[in-house]
Amino acid sequence: MKAGKLIHVMGTGSNAGKSTIAMALCRIISQKGYSVSPFKAMNMSLNSISTGEGDEISRAQWLQAKACGVEPSWRINPILLKPEGKGSSQIIAKGKSLGKMGIAEYGNFLAEEGRNIVAETLGGLLSEYEYVIAEGSGSCAEINLYDRDISNTWMTDKFSGTGILVVNIENGGSFASIYGTKTLAQFGETLEYFIINNMRGDSKMLSKGIEFIENYTGMKCLGIIPHMDGIKLPGEDSMNYGHSPGGNVGIIRYPQFENYSDLDPLRFIGNFRYITTKEDMAGIDSIILPGSKNVESDLKFMKSTGIWDSVISHHLAGKKIIGICGGYQMLSCEIDDPHQIQLKSGHISGMGILDCDFEYRIHKTVRPVEYEGSINNAHFKGKGYEIRFGNVRRNAETAFLKTNIGEEGSMKGNAIGTNVHGILEENAIMEWLTGIRPDKQYDEILMENIILVSDIISANLNIEHFSHILNGHRDS
Repeated sequence: MKAGKLIHVMGTGSNAGKSTIAMALCRIISQKGYSVSPFKAMNMSLNSISTGEGDEISRAQWLQAKACGVEPSWRINPILLKPEGKGSSQIIAKGKSLGKMGIAEYGNFLAEEGRNIVAETLGGLLSEYEYVIAEGSGSCAEINLYDRDISNTWMTDKFSGTGILVVNIENGGSFASIYGTKTLAQFGETLEYFIINNMRGDSKMLSKGIEFIENYTGMKCLGIIPHMDGIKLPGEDSMNYGHSPGGNVGIIRYPQFENYSDLDPLRFIGNFRYITTKEDMAGIDSIILPGSKNVESDLKFMKSTGIWDSVISHHLAGKKIIGICGGYQMLSCEIDDPHQIQLKSGHISGMGILDCDFEYRIHKTVRPVEYEGSINNAHFKGKGYEIRFGNVRRNAETAFLKTNIGEEGSMKGNAIGTNVHGILEENAIMEWLTGIRPDKQYDEILMENIILVSDIISANLNIEHFSHILNGHRDS
């Protein structure tokens, strides 16, 4: 069997639009009848999800898999780094946690074992699929990281791929960024095409600049993608969740906030605002305590800012509170960590809103979950996932959900705690929380936006150049 073709989408820097372009190419090419797989050698993100096999991968690669209709597995994102602050990250390799490593330690891991994992995994995918659409990491011209860069031009060169460079014109200096990246990239000859992303106004204004870059670099412009307003897609990391539209639902935004994608249903209806001070609590009817990378430090943040007392007052007033994963732990009475996985002291007290206790265990729980439950006399059922070290040790409250694994969560009046991520995707829960019932299911909205974005990008690609890439030929 002939090996598949690697199409590698890289960027002049972070936030260039690599994830979205790669997602669109996954759908565009799969719609032409080809077999397609997404791939990202290494992602650094706190937005992760469980696959059906119980492996942890980036949410961005999950979305790309959805775009081309393949079942997500750890092979599409073999290495995931989850930052924990102070230069350390939790390392996820082949879907499983290897624990926390400092910069030097995980740098050595990437340069040695990481490259072997990537080469073996990508080679396997290319033997199974006609096209693999890979996404690079950050900038592909980080000259100080070439010894450990496993996601960019090293990979393109090794697998004879076609490199596409994406630049976000809204950041300014686009032509200089393209020229500089092509010049400094470790295997610059693999960068054959460029895409100018997020263009506002008349694209004809770029003609002279494009002609110059094509002449001086030998690259060809694959397309100019217009700015798109109102798109409803999950963000890749915290950079995509900086804006809060306002509303009566408050998200406690502590410093170690993770799994931002839990907020996507609220982003889609435009009803939430971040809470970082006790003054921000004014006018809030419902509170969400989201996931946390470090429950101990985030509880200290809540105490020091006065948010802790405001949440207690909110609860005593009978208003709605939901804690998800780390947020669930914060609502509990006691949290023990005998192995000091996260808690330096080995023990802390929670807010005591829910009568339950937690304990951290050495092995991380990562698994998909099917659930059902009732709220405000409305029955709901759906699918979510768990990613956690903390386990409920004692629960004196009514269970919130019935799952395929057993009873889950705690419910006491208008206070709810759950370990299930994705729970806000259920319209009954959204209506209870916000007073607004979405007119469509979350998954339907998501697919509509994947199609919309892919169609816009497809319409703005150079058909001749794109056909040439698909034919598997390299420009001379």
